[in-house]
Amino acid sequence: MKSVIANTLLVVVLSAVCLLLLEGMTRLVLDDGMLYELEMWRYARDVKVRDERPDLGHRHRANVEARLMGVDVRTDSRGFRSTEIPAQPPGGVARIAFVGDSTTLGWGAAQHETFAHRIIETLQKGGRRVDGFNLGVGNYNTRQELTLFRDVGVAMKPDIVVLTYFINDAEPMPRYGSPSWLDENSAAWVVATYRFDSLMRQMGEAPDWKRYYRELYDDKAPGWVATRRALLGFVDTAREIGAQLIVFNLPELRELKPYPFADVTAKVGADVKALGVPFVDLLPAFE
Repeated sequence: MKSVIANTLLVVVLSAVCLLLLEGMTRLVLDDGMLYELEMWRYARDVKVRDERPDLGHRHRANVEARLMGVDVRTDSRGFRSTEIPAQPPGGVARIAFVGDSTTLGWGAAQHETFAHRIIETLQKGGRRVDGFNLGVGNYNTRQELTLFRDVGVAMKPDIVVLTYFINDAEPMPRYGSPSWLDENSAAWVVATYRFDSLMRQMGEAPDWKRYYRELYDDKAPGWVATRRALLGFVDTAREIGAQLIVFNLPELRELKPYPFADVTAKVGADVKALGVPFVDLLPAFE
């Protein structure tokens, strides 16, 4: 019996040592500050906070700073990734709200390189009296974008609402389970689970990216149904506050010529235009 206990303890100790070594190697060798899955893990852990409302799920913490994908990400007192501005625009100043997901947030870009910042800066240098705020949050769909805009964006009294649409914005609401200790604390676990999921996709156990995106736009797909309602919600909300809404479609960048989702863009554009809202497809510019 003593030998069994001793062997069991030996196995446990050796396993723990191996796991600690694996964790250390992951952080020392793989974690160079640019590994996507680890940077997304840090973003979720250090910048986001859980929001229990079923149509929001998560949001940015206020007044936090993190180093992600080699750049500093800071939020202001409202959780915006932009320079702090007063709650009400000064007289004669036009205010622009930039709404979207990680593409609007500027994932991997310094704050001064985000299109929200550059547009405001360009207009101001051209003599325009404008300010604005960046309401982009990573991993949002259109329903979440609308909820957050109504929650904190409307109170900022924007005159123009710039909604950036990306093909994954028709995803259904994310599932928010209770994270395990490993999910929150182990870089090695994060890398291993991410790589396993990627392997399953390559082996055909999960849909490839083209099929995944296309299936989001089945007429009865719950995410697309919710997205259409959210687009209508943006129109109604903009009308209520007297703001001009404009929607920009950002293409999926892995294949531009020929672009595999022209029909999806047309479907989204038709809905937006039917609501009386300008729809700008950025594909020609990227091509």
